[in-house]
Amino acid sequence: MPLFKFKVSDANGTVSELLIEGDSQADATRRVQRRGLVPLDFLGTGTASAASGSIFTPGFNVVDFTERLVPLLEANIPLERSLGIVGEDPDNPAMASTAGDLRRGLHEGRKLSDLIRERSRIFPPLYAGVVEAGEEAGALPQVMGELRRFLTEAAELKSFIISAAVYPAFIALSGVIMLVFILGVIVPKFAASLAGAGIQSTATDVLLAMSGFLHSWWWTSLVLLAAIVYVIMQIRKPDTAIRSAYDSAILKVPIIGKLVLYSNIARLCRTMAILMRSGVHLLNTVSIANRVVQNKTISASITGLAGDLRQGQKLSAALSASKYIPSLMLKMIGVGEETGAVETMLERVADRYEADMRKSIKRLLSLFEPIVIVVLGISVGSIVLLMFMAIMDMQGAAK
Repeated sequence: MPLFKFKVSDANGTVSELLIEGDSQADATRRVQRRGLVPLDFLGTGTASAASGSIFTPGFNVVDFTERLVPLLEANIPLERSLGIVGEDPDNPAMASTAGDLRRGLHEGRKLSDLIRERSRIFPPLYAGVVEAGEEAGALPQVMGELRRFLTEAAELKSFIISAAVYPAFIALSGVIMLVFILGVIVPKFAASLAGAGIQSTATDVLLAMSGFLHSWWWTSLVLLAAIVYVIMQIRKPDTAIRSAYDSAILKVPIIGKLVLYSNIARLCRTMAILMRSGVHLLNTVSIANRVVQNKTISASITGLAGDLRQGQKLSAALSASKYIPSLMLKMIGVGEETGAVETMLERVADRYEADMRKSIKRLLSLFEPIVIVVLGISVGSIVLLMFMAIMDMQGAAK
């Protein structure tokens, strides 16, 4: 998000310069006015926001920020001073910049939740709601502690998935590079030498055809790569036709669809549990929790949840309208409604599906590794076999 520089005046008539984030100049102007300031002059755009970081400097990490802030709040250090301490990090300009902006907003008399809500690009959707609940209940340290645990567990799960996929991805990439090298460098020289010697064989013809295809149509791989990158970019955007089609189709894919469902259900339950435990009203809880569901098809299936709750339905009954909500989750929430411990049951559901997801990922990767090895072995073995047959044909012709 770009930065915009303004000359502003406060309620006392003091004139100063302000650097503020915004999607556009008009958006930045509205943000200035919401702070109770009067924009006098637009001074141009500032430097890029440090929140995104760069190759050489770390970007803003919301988990790191929360882990630094919570112990200070639990030690009864005032919020404004805590943010000042968090911002004293010369090795992380993004952290210092964000903490400094939040601290200046507090000096202007604004609430931390409002400041965080304005920075939705770097804070997850539930963050502002949880902080607001802590502010209203006067228990910000306790609520932030629950939020820290949630974010840490989510980061650990993401790290587990990435680390578990590194080795299979490395094997696949190495295999593809090896095949390209064999077909693009070794096979042409070998097959050309046989053809130059006047030796004709089926194996030689096949090798020359494979090499010729690679040399003539190599550009198709670039087109395919560009298409894949474009599709991925469209999928990452929240409101595109490709994203909607992808979210619907991925749920129907065997194994992968179950992983996506488990991931979103666990995220939904975990978010609802922490919001309810923090004292957020149930209607606000389901609204915030729905925004953290990444799959739009699942999210759309529970869009009318708040309306059903307003009509007096129980949470379990309202959720049953969605075909993507597992029956186990509905039963456990029903038990929680009977015992008055819905948030506890939601946490157990989240734990259950996160554990199932970890097991499924391990099984999937354990299958993926041998499949990649077998496919690469067959591919390389076929090429070597063709080369061996061509050599046998050459020896036969020499006799």
